[in-house]
Amino acid sequence: MVNPPTSSSERPAESAWIVSPAFDLLFFANLAWLLAWLPAYSSGEGTTHIDFWQLFFITTPHRWITLLLVAADPDRRVDRSSLFVGLGIVIAVAVAGVYLSLGTFRCLVLIDAVWNGWHFASQHSGITRIYGRKAGGGRRWLDIHALRLFVFLVTLRLLGWATGWLESDSVGQEWLWWFDRLWLAFGGAILLAELVDHPTARPGKVIYLASVVGLYGSLLWAISGRHGDLITRLTVAAALFHAVEYLAIVTSYAWRRRSQGSEGLFRKMANRWLLVLALYVTLLGLLSHVANTSWRELWAGMNLWAAFMHYSLDGMIWKLRRPATAAALGATSAPGGGG
Repeated sequence: MVNPPTSSSERPAESAWIVSPAFDLLFFANLAWLLAWLPAYSSGEGTTHIDFWQLFFITTPHRWITLLLVAADPDRRVDRSSLFVGLGIVIAVAVAGVYLSLGTFRCLVLIDAVWNGWHFASQHSGITRIYGRKAGGGRRWLDIHALRLFVFLVTLRLLGWATGWLESDSVGQEWLWWFDRLWLAFGGAILLAELVDHPTARPGKVIYLASVVGLYGSLLWAISGRHGDLITRLTVAAALFHAVEYLAIVTSYAWRRRSQGSEGLFRKMANRWLLVLALYVTLLGLLSHVANTSWRELWAGMNLWAAFMHYSLDGMIWKLRRPATAAALGATSAPGGGG
């Protein structure tokens, strides 16, 4: 990883980047997703060469790290410990109750898929807002609402394709043909609105937005054309993009917490963050691989619980409208900026 800045004064609030150009391009814009266009990205039989590493060492750790963060950091709990514990109990009872009643997690997997799509969309809009607050300019409603809607409906389109609910209906196919092109145009309009508004003043945001719109636009194009292998590669790339981006924002936050906020366990972890993160990802990745083989049903239930907690808590602990949270992420509004 790119070394963190040594002090907050080296990166003024009006910086166009969340951390630095190299860090942002690698871990926020995730430009490596473009490799998914290469046939060699796929290993055949509906899988890619990175499936194992992406699932066990990136996606699983990124979901569980929210629980670690909330448990270790009083600044993310903000006197809401009882609420978070209660939420965890309710979700655990719901997951266990469904399995004991039906003998399967199938209905919860569907809920997870839809909620995960909204979560992906919300996170991408949140990162866009951080860039907008730091560099100014842009249109708040495009960053928050339009981008979120674009990403979410593409993920719903992906779920529809995966289930085949609409693909086999000739009338549905005609409607989908028009929807796909309309929605591609909508994504292009979001990017165009940013490009015509002094884009050189905020290169980080422009590149990030182009990367997100490019990825989901490519995925929609692949679905519309029924390019099955490309859909698989881009779906894996989207999951990797999201998880890496989340670990990156937690890393950026941890680096800031070394000199900001409350004392406690997370401050100690933040002082050695890259070592802590490497150990965490390695150990949880190995554990998840073993558990997925030896205790498959139990681990599936635990992962669903962790996923629902991850989605719920993220919507509560990263609200930029709270000044303390915005400051902790370096997302205080630039002078004359987008707010």
